[in-house]
Amino acid sequence: MGSGDVGGGDVGSGDVGGGHVGKADMNVVDVRALICEVQQRAGGVSLEQIETAIAVSEELQAGADELVGHFVTQARRDGCSWTDIGARLGVSKQAARQKFAAPATRPHDGHASPPRRRRRRGKALDHHCSFCGKGQDSDVEMVAGPGVWICAECVALAGEILAERAGARH
Repeated sequence: MGSGDVGGGDVGSGDVGGGHVGKADMNVVDVRALICEVQQRAGGVSLEQIETAIAVSEELQAGADELVGHFVTQARRDGCSWTDIGARLGVSKQAARQKFAAPATRPHDGHASPPRRRRRRGKALDHHCSFCGKGQDSDVEMVAGPGVWICAECVALAGEILAERAGARH
């Protein structure tokens, strides 16, 4: 079974294609089918059914996260800010960005973040943002500090976060 599969049964009965579906009209998850799936996987042992139910719910949560992530990516492409996205998700823009922003990759090795390297007397051996990992070779301006680098995008995000905090205090 694939990571998003929850069994051979029909897990969706709501009409999600074609038109707007209101919250009251949507019945995407068929709980009875999920119960059958848990029973099929775990057999008749109650404690194993609990464990299996947890595993199935984790599979569903991963699918739900992927679903939300799809639309967060679309919203970013459409020009929505992390502030607006975070507000819709009920989290801070920083939390939204941390969860859904694609990690910066280094073009030469594909790592999600730069490997930790020893630093010589406060100088970084490579010029990567210490916060998001973007390299100086990307089209983002970088600022050097004592042994660290920060890209313009992280500076802007930090400025927004500090401005929000200052606004919340007043």
